[in-house]
Amino acid sequence: MNIWVLNSESGITLVYQAYRDLVANEDLVSGLLTALNHFTVFEFKEGIESIEMGGLRWVYLEEKEENLLFVAADNKDVNAEILRARLNIIKQSFIHEYAKDIDFAKFLKDEWNGNISKFYPFKKIIDEYYHQWKEAENISTIAEFFDILGIFQQILNMTMNILSNIKEKERLYSELDEMFEEFKKDPNFIEDKELLKITFSRDSGFNIININPSGCDMMVVERSLIALIKNVIKILKNRFGPKLTLYYFKTENIFNYLVNNLILLKELNLDKFLLSLFLLE
Repeated sequence: MNIWVLNSESGITLVYQAYRDLVANEDLVSGLLTALNHFTVFEFKEGIESIEMGGLRWVYLEEKEENLLFVAADNKDVNAEILRARLNIIKQSFIHEYAKDIDFAKFLKDEWNGNISKFYPFKKIIDEYYHQWKEAENISTIAEFFDILGIFQQILNMTMNILSNIKEKERLYSELDEMFEEFKKDPNFIEDKELLKITFSRDSGFNIININPSGCDMMVVERSLIALIKNVIKILKNRFGPKLTLYYFKTENIFNYLVNNLILLKELNLDKFLLSLFLLE
C-alpha cells in the first residue's frame, strides 16, 4: 500500500509513504495522479474514484475546499471499498492535524514556503494505521469478526442489565445518551455506513450485531467498539466506585462469562483487554 497526500492545484506532494516499490519516479507518479484527476474533472465533471493501472488498484479522495488530493495504491485483489475506507481515515487524520482550524487552501497558496518537512510527522500516523491494518489482515477473518461482535454484544447486554436492576438509573441513562451522541460525532462513525448501524435506546440498550463485516474496515470497527465499551464501563465506575461496580459485575455473572469463554478471548486477543477493563480500577 502506498499513500500520497497532494496539493490538488499544483500537484506538489505534501506526504508520500510507500510500503511497496514502484518502478516510476515518485514525483512523476504524483504529477500523473494529479493530471489524471484534473482530466476526469474537466471532461466528466467528477474526479476519479477508483482505477486499475500498472497492475495496481488506485483510489482517490479529493478535499476540494482545502485543495487536497489523497491517493492510495495497492494490489488489485484488495477490495476498493476497503482501500477507500482506509484512505478516508488517513484523509480525516491529515485534516485534523493540519487543516482543522485554518483555511488550508489559502495557506498552501499564500503562506507555505514549499518545505514539506512540516508534514513529515504525519508519516508516523500513516505508519501506525498501516501496521494496525496489516495485523488485522493476519488475525481477523469474517468468522472471527462475528465472534468479536457476539462477545461485545453480550457484554453490553449484561452491562445494561445492571442498570435495569438499580433504582437510580435515570442519571446513568442520561450520561449514556450524552456519551453515545459524542461517540457518533467521531469521523469514523460518520463515514462508515456499518458503524451507523450501532444503536442505543433506554429500552433495548446497545445493538451492534447488525454490522456487516464485508462492508467495513473490520479493524476500524473493532477499535470503535472497544472505545464504546470502555466509555460505558467508565460511566459505571465513575457513578458507583470500584468496589460497588465490581459487585454489580459479579452479580451479573460477567466474570463467569469471561472465564467460560477465555480460550476464545485469547484467540481473538481480547482476554487481557476485557479482564483488565473489568478487574482493574
